[in-house]
Amino acid sequence: MDLLAPVAAEVPRYHDDVYLRTGDAIELHGKLLVVESRCRKPLGYVFSEVDVPQVEHPIASADIKAWHEAGKLTFVSKTEFGLPIGVRQNLRRSLRAFTRVERREIVRRLRYCRALDDLGRDFSRSDVSLQPVCDRIAAERDDTGPHDWSSVYRWWRNWTRAGRDPRALCSNAAKRGNRDRRFEPYQIKAMREAIESDYLRRHRPNATTAHKACVSNIIKALGGPDKASAVVAEMATNKDPAKRSPFPSLKAFRAECKRVSRVIRTDRRRGPDAARQEISPVGAGPQVNFAFERVEADFKYLRLFVVDEEHDMPLGTPFLMAAVDCYSGCVAGWDIGFDPPSYVSAARCLKHVIGYKDTAALGTDEDGQPRVRNAYPVNGVPFHFFVDNDQVFHSASFVHTGSALGCHVDYVPPSQSWKKGRIERFWGTVQECFLDMFPGKVLRYGDDPGRDYKPDDDAVISLAQLRLFVTKAIVDVYNQEVDPQSGERRIDRWCASAELRPPRRVRAHDDLIELVGAYEQRKAERRGLRLFGLRYNSPELARYRAGFEKDPRVEVRYDPQELGHVTLVDHDKGFTLRVPCTRPDYAEGLTLHQHRVIRRRATDASPKGRIRMGALLMAKAELFELGKAMIKARRGRRKLTKVAQFLGLGREVIDLMARRRVDKQESDAPLELTEPDVHDAVHDAEDNRRAVADESLVETYRSELQAKPGPKPRTPRNKARPKTPSEPQKPIAPTEQAPVPSQPPSQQPPRSTTRKKVSYD
Repeated sequence: MDLLAPVAAEVPRYHDDVYLRTGDAIELHGKLLVVESRCRKPLGYVFSEVDVPQVEHPIASADIKAWHEAGKLTFVSKTEFGLPIGVRQNLRRSLRAFTRVERREIVRRLRYCRALDDLGRDFSRSDVSLQPVCDRIAAERDDTGPHDWSSVYRWWRNWTRAGRDPRALCSNAAKRGNRDRRFEPYQIKAMREAIESDYLRRHRPNATTAHKACVSNIIKALGGPDKASAVVAEMATNKDPAKRSPFPSLKAFRAECKRVSRVIRTDRRRGPDAARQEISPVGAGPQVNFAFERVEADFKYLRLFVVDEEHDMPLGTPFLMAAVDCYSGCVAGWDIGFDPPSYVSAARCLKHVIGYKDTAALGTDEDGQPRVRNAYPVNGVPFHFFVDNDQVFHSASFVHTGSALGCHVDYVPPSQSWKKGRIERFWGTVQECFLDMFPGKVLRYGDDPGRDYKPDDDAVISLAQLRLFVTKAIVDVYNQEVDPQSGERRIDRWCASAELRPPRRVRAHDDLIELVGAYEQRKAERRGLRLFGLRYNSPELARYRAGFEKDPRVEVRYDPQELGHVTLVDHDKGFTLRVPCTRPDYAEGLTLHQHRVIRRRATDASPKGRIRMGALLMAKAELFELGKAMIKARRGRRKLTKVAQFLGLGREVIDLMARRRVDKQESDAPLELTEPDVHDAVHDAEDNRRAVADESLVETYRSELQAKPGPKPRTPRNKARPKTPSEPQKPIAPTEQAPVPSQPPSQQPPRSTTRKKVSYD
């Protein structure tokens, strides 16, 4: 015994803390197992199945505890076996799952059950002894509900067998009735086939249409129209209520349609995106840690008619592009205009986001108070720029703009607008809080009160006034409000984050065009840069071309709202070059949209499609006068939006905030016309003369470089070319006369005079 004592001490002794009685049960994965006895190997209990008593399952207590903690196992007391099905189902529900009416009924029945408990253990189960007790409780509580002694005794019996659990007293009257299907198998099959083929369709047919297909399926199942008519006639003569019509009613068919899962019904009838948006859970959104880490932008069609400021003529409905900082909720920048979504409006919005915003430049009101009272310190380059899959954001200009700014452009997946919820929620605020107060609102489909309401007749606000109102609403109201997600004022949250981690700045104000200007690639040749039929040249461009053996193909950035000059960007040498137009009298202050409309008119009026500068200048004057006359005459209501877009009406507010001086005829119109051939330049004698002068200057630079011995020198990066001490060179201005080439004109290679006709159809 002494030798066995140490061995017995080393054997671990497990404490069995699972207590079950014989007759209790566990429900494991929907299967009910009843306790038969205890067992030692393994330490636990022996269970048997209710349907198969001969089969026994020894289960360890450790497994029972593990399954119970994982939520896979539930305990069933042996007193619950004789309870009704409804009572057993109620015992599996939480008290919070019962409605207020059910909880009130449980409390009412509990009073009667406790009154029977007060009678003692061996009380008489009869009408004479129990009905007075029930009437006394009803009189004390003014209870007019059912309290017959037999019902109260049934309640008490279920309550005690369930371990005096109040959930056993819940009423199950709503669960009464026959739950078996009243239809034959062929009828159920016909209804399900009709639902699958004619109800769960993307064009969303109604239940009546699918019910007709169900009737056709039943006729086929009965053997054809003749046999189906015979069956209906037999049922009409037979008055047996057990035999019903073989065709289910429309009400019964609609009930069968509702049996289909909501997920399947939404997915098949409205699409997977609608099903995901309606069924999938909503998360907390992306986590943003500092200002301008994530900026969301999008376009919005404003359902509001605006009028001409001078003649009060309705012009149309504008578009708004806005960008919202997700960290603070502040609106970082926006742009309003008549141009549809395009890179022009996107570039204006980007410039407004990046640049400084001076609200003091908007002036004062009649009382001498500033129109916009608060400051607008939101500016800088965003780190992540989230947009949707609009064609504008996939353009080459926008992609190069993101690369030039060092901003990561992220595209939200199609039909998943909730992934940029900040800007989508802001659109609701704009329409409901800012624009619904003005007459001239365009109603949504289905909200039209009648034919008497015409929004264009009730419009009273101009585009310039709308810009000023939106500016004040955003700066003085929206940015000053408390953000519901953070609990702080939006502008205070942005300023606090900007002090700790300031957003990245742009090098200089002129660099904005290099960064957000439209992108093109052109060949730098002797006539300069050809862009939209215009030529851009300068002596500096001639010196730049002299450093190449062949005319280089360069990157050109331009402002679609100002064609007076373009910017050449050379990333290899690390410098930019501003190149003016050879005809500043025409291109200065002209937008790309205006130039294209003018070219189309000049092309139609020119013989054989040859465009000359005189024709362009004349067409420009005619179109501006015609547009003003159309607005003044109040004609062509459908064309006035395009006219206002051409004239560039109502652009003063944002231009003042950006501290830019812009011509009044400037417009931020979209790039909506077909791009003409790059070789289709405007014929201009003065331009040709200047091109010859620039070409001779380039030849002079190249001859000097070739005359020097040794390797050909290259221009140092970001430094001017040194002048020759013996023979200094002076750049020839474009207006000066160039030296005559040494080669006679007859021996010079002829220039091609063939021009392709431009078609804007």
